[in-house]
Amino acid sequence: MMAIALNRIYTPILRQQVSEIVDFFLPMEALSYKAAIISIDKAYPGQARRAALAFWSALPQFTYTKFVIVVDKDINIRDPRQVVWAISSKVDPTRDVFILPNTPFDTLDFASEKIGLGGRMGIDATTKIPPETDHEWGAPLESDLDVAAMVDRRWAEYGLADLQLGEVDPNLFGYDMK
Repeated sequence: MMAIALNRIYTPILRQQVSEIVDFFLPMEALSYKAAIISIDKAYPGQARRAALAFWSALPQFTYTKFVIVVDKDINIRDPRQVVWAISSKVDPTRDVFILPNTPFDTLDFASEKIGLGGRMGIDATTKIPPETDHEWGAPLESDLDVAAMVDRRWAEYGLADLQLGEVDPNLFGYDMK
């Protein structure tokens, strides 16, 4: 609930400074501020990097965010399965990961090498457009509707009737906390 409340407060402020940001999420597993996932409406090369840099400087609270992952607007940033898919299928570490060393940082972050200085990592997990890549970008795979309907009808026969594939609860970031 807290993450949703913060999102409602900060999203309009963030969009004033970085209009291409569609949404952002601070997962509670990252202590609610150490990592951010932002989705953008990408229109030009290098835009994901620009959005990450702008995020870090948009509000004082975001200066303590170590990791910013930028995805396309069609990725559900509250579904870890989709975020991991975007990272695994759209990121080349040599091209899409950038590190900012020795930036002013939270003195309570004990992972930092020096008190008050720390590194930040940006990850561009967006679809690449020229000149970000020299080859044609693949199109997303889509299921054949007839085959998908047949599999749905035979789900129990495959031994998968008890599998729950519903919508992800945004308050749980995809995990059941029972």
